[in-house]
Amino acid sequence: MLPGSAQADDSLVSQASRIAKYQAYLAMKSAQGDEQAKETAEGFSALSTTQKSRFLDLLEDRSLMTKFFETAESAPAVAGTTLAVMAGGDVVVERESAGAVDDASPNSTSALRAAGYHDMWASYAVTDKFLGVKVARVSVRTNYQVKGKDTTKVYPGSAYHYLYVPGCDFSHSPVKEWISSPPADNAQSETTWTASCWGSSWDKRERVWGDYRGFVGGYLKDE
Repeated sequence: MLPGSAQADDSLVSQASRIAKYQAYLAMKSAQGDEQAKETAEGFSALSTTQKSRFLDLLEDRSLMTKFFETAESAPAVAGTTLAVMAGGDVVVERESAGAVDDASPNSTSALRAAGYHDMWASYAVTDKFLGVKVARVSVRTNYQVKGKDTTKVYPGSAYHYLYVPGCDFSHSPVKEWISSPPADNAQSETTWTASCWGSSWDKRERVWGDYRGFVGGYLKDE
């Protein structure tokens, strides 16, 4: 066998091993009941072998991961969905914001609604996709009560995340909530995300706020 052929064979074996390890990692997450890991595994499996290798190259690119979080911070939140594209279009950072009346709120009653009180929610989320496959997501939601244009009460907020990068740990602080002072009069919820990857760590603060209109603003930025 020619030396060049041997090297090519070794490279193919190495790539196959990388792909198999990542698929095993996602399978483990799926077996633990993680439905999103199952969706990510299906998306990864649907990629061609070349695309799988590219996906893993992106996943292991530390400089890209730094830009990844910078991009998530760079633009102010606006209602709806906005996109930021990197790595020649292979990486997409998707920001989603929404808010509405919460008809399913356990805190609302017919008497309160008759008196003009309405429960609402607002959320802000950042989702990261490699080659169209979801890799990471952080979101925070605020739940609150309004009467007319006034925010009258804020309920416990919530935070949610997933991160499918082997060797990385992700956690968040307890969600804090409050009503900002007039004239803003917004219900606000906030958490701090802590990521630890490849021997380094960083913190990002995510906040969302809303009022009688629903979503008003949100961000993900350095702590």
